[in-house]
Amino acid sequence: MNRSWYDANQAIEQNLLGIAKMHPGLVVLDGCTTILRRDYANMSDKVKLISGGASGNEPAHTGFVGPGMLTGAICGDVSSAPPVYTILRVLEEVGTDYPPGVLIIIQNYSGYRINFGLAKLRAESMGIYVKMIVVGEDVCSEYCNKIGDKRGFAGILFIHKIAGAMAEDGKNLESIYNVCNKIANSGEIATVSIGMKISLPHEDSLCSRRSNLNKLEIGYGIHGESGIYQANITSVDDIATLIVHKLIQLSQNSDETCTRMFPVGQSVAVMVNNLGGSNQIECNIFAVEILKQLKLVDLVAQRTYIGYLMTSLDTRGFQVSLLNLSINPNLIKYLDVPTLAPAWPKVLTAAMVEFDQNLDLISTVQTKYCKEYCSDIVPYVKPQGPMLCSRNGQVLLTIICFACEALIACAEQLNVMDKDCSDGDCGTTLARGANAIRTAIKENKINGTCPFVTFTHISCIVEKLMGGLQGGLYSLFFHAVAKVFAENDEEIIPRTWLNALIAGNKVIAEFGKVSVGDRTMLDPLIAVQNVLSNALDAKVHPIQAFGEAVKAAENCAMQTMNIRAFCGEDSVMKSKTFKYPDPGAHAVGIWMRAAYEGVKLKLVCYCEL
Repeated sequence: MNRSWYDANQAIEQNLLGIAKMHPGLVVLDGCTTILRRDYANMSDKVKLISGGASGNEPAHTGFVGPGMLTGAICGDVSSAPPVYTILRVLEEVGTDYPPGVLIIIQNYSGYRINFGLAKLRAESMGIYVKMIVVGEDVCSEYCNKIGDKRGFAGILFIHKIAGAMAEDGKNLESIYNVCNKIANSGEIATVSIGMKISLPHEDSLCSRRSNLNKLEIGYGIHGESGIYQANITSVDDIATLIVHKLIQLSQNSDETCTRMFPVGQSVAVMVNNLGGSNQIECNIFAVEILKQLKLVDLVAQRTYIGYLMTSLDTRGFQVSLLNLSINPNLIKYLDVPTLAPAWPKVLTAAMVEFDQNLDLISTVQTKYCKEYCSDIVPYVKPQGPMLCSRNGQVLLTIICFACEALIACAEQLNVMDKDCSDGDCGTTLARGANAIRTAIKENKINGTCPFVTFTHISCIVEKLMGGLQGGLYSLFFHAVAKVFAENDEEIIPRTWLNALIAGNKVIAEFGKVSVGDRTMLDPLIAVQNVLSNALDAKVHPIQAFGEAVKAAENCAMQTMNIRAFCGEDSVMKSKTFKYPDPGAHAVGIWMRAAYEGVKLKLVCYCEL
């Protein structure tokens, strides 16, 4: 986070004010850096729950204030506990003359224990009924022999939720304390943290297979403290395996027998906390790997919670927490009780849509329809239109392979160009489609003797694998090209190929809502169409005409660097200047040039061009 644009002295107060503005059911307790439920004064018969800590771990704990969870959260500075005076003022505000009492729930850090503990003592001397639970569930604190010595991580949020549900249900302070304190202090919650300060480029995500991932530290703290050791890992499945094995590590009893934490067959709730530097896609992929590993070690994940729950500034990584649900049959019920706290992840259970939640539910279902079309990347297509001889059919496929290989080779170049005007994946997208087409040709799944079938298959491959604007337009383009051959009963001549190009260009213009000059792939395609048409009219040799058309495509693509962007839905591009040609237009020049070189090579043209 770049903190240069705000006043650090006012950051905490302004942050809390922003939360209250976004969620009018919450209020800021003036002068106390505290978020409270707006109705805290009306909770006459319910235990109030208070937590808090450093402000740099948002959304914890302010995001978990609301009906069904906390009554209030007290914030310290970015990386430190709130002062005793502030905590005491809050306890006075919510606990004075309040028989149901107040439960403090905090993480196990010395500053938290001391400041909240002292405030508790002061409050008790003032007649306030208050108890305190300290949660420490970090299993990476290997130097600690007692649970009470372990750091508190995201696992505390399980306690917030369970205590909140019990309080909402009218349970008394003693009952809530007994249940939650037993969970927190008997090893029924365990968390492993893995992370590092953000220093890698965006492309080096935690879900890639890059060697820089071995810089991740096991036991990395939420306040930026270093981990226990650096992990020797290179992929997300390595990370997941390491974490799960750490979570169920063997512990030695006094009689020197070994027992596994979370024994075989136990039901658990899983929390995957994104420490802040990874996107949601990475987090979901990581969670899938965690669940896969839990199944391999014979644990039953009954509930899974994922998201930005307790972050750490400038940190990339995750925390994984397990809660043993087998110790109390009511825990799953407490987790499922709805809460209005803004940051608690909402889970759509099968029971909510009237399916049996106890079944071993699969996460994937098969489609009922279009099975033949969906099952094979190249579906059966009945031949139509004119046919090529076997030799020429093989030449056509070779030329297409030339075009595909050129796009694959130029993928990174096209990505760089695309970053100038979009999200930087044009080359990757085109290469994905090109690689699939080339593979299908090598596996003899595409027939080159019937152009209608050939281009229909290419259209299907592109449709299924490429995605995005490029995928849609190229699929339409090749579909239109194929139709020209299907509707032609005569011998294939150079004019047939021109007509196919014209048909393809028409659908790009129609569906893309673009025209010449809009800085798109249509610009070079129309240039090819015009040059090829004029050359054939002038009786130029077809291959020489193709060569002239390719030059026109390349020149036209270069000129897109100097024209305005197609604005359509994105008017902000109107006045932008560009360092590179449009990547889609440039890609046309690339595959056209490669196809032309293939034509010269295979058809042995002796024209001097």
